[in-house]
Amino acid sequence: MIERKFWLALAALCAVGGVIQLPWAPSRFGAAFFLALAVGCAGMWLVLRLRERFRVCRVLAVVGRVLFALFVLSFAAIQIFVIQAGMRTETADTQADYYIVLGALVNPDGQPSAALAARCDTAADLLVANPDSKAVLCGGQGGNEPCTEADSMFAYLTEQKGVDPARLLREDKSANTIENLENARTLIETAEARDHESYTAAVVTSDYHLARAKVLLRRAGYEQGLGVPAPTPYPAQWVAVRCREYCSILGLMLTGRWTV
Repeated sequence: MIERKFWLALAALCAVGGVIQLPWAPSRFGAAFFLALAVGCAGMWLVLRLRERFRVCRVLAVVGRVLFALFVLSFAAIQIFVIQAGMRTETADTQADYYIVLGALVNPDGQPSAALAARCDTAADLLVANPDSKAVLCGGQGGNEPCTEADSMFAYLTEQKGVDPARLLREDKSANTIENLENARTLIETAEARDHESYTAAVVTSDYHLARAKVLLRRAGYEQGLGVPAPTPYPAQWVAVRCREYCSILGLMLTGRWTV
């Protein structure tokens, strides 16, 4: 009886958390994540209620407990890793020949979203602190964006932050982090006529995204694996973006593409 109440209460709590996040587009992944948890918890409540009548429900109850325990442990472990990566990594003192700025959503008016603007602000500080460096602005055009993410960043950095356009390279074909980093490397080594061994690079992205980005940076062939975090702009996004990172990192682990 007590266990059934626990699962029912947890289902209700997750459902409320999911519904609250639904209206705001940047948090909708978090909404889907919590609503999925609510369905799973409600399923456990139903299984426990029927376990005295059906043997299969007794088996499902055991499986459900094991899966939930694994979820809690893996979620906690990944979040600790993500948070530590965002806290302990390099700062504006980080020296690199190229800063690879990863894209994010562009607003309907062509301006960077708050998350993208935070990444650009961090990149601008790095370029001021390292006057001989350049930045590679990464990101193609999504279906709901008026321009490429690279073009939006370029306009923001040159017009609002006063960055010399000659110090900015645009990579405007990519659609995800893996393509960002691979295309940036090709752009640097082709357009700049640089050998891989003759330059250093650091990735600039949001603090919650940095752990995954640094792993993918090394997988893309950048040996240093340097990264500089930009702050998450809204506290309300904290939960949603970390739910997304959990799913993304777990996906990389399960497919054998995660090496630290």
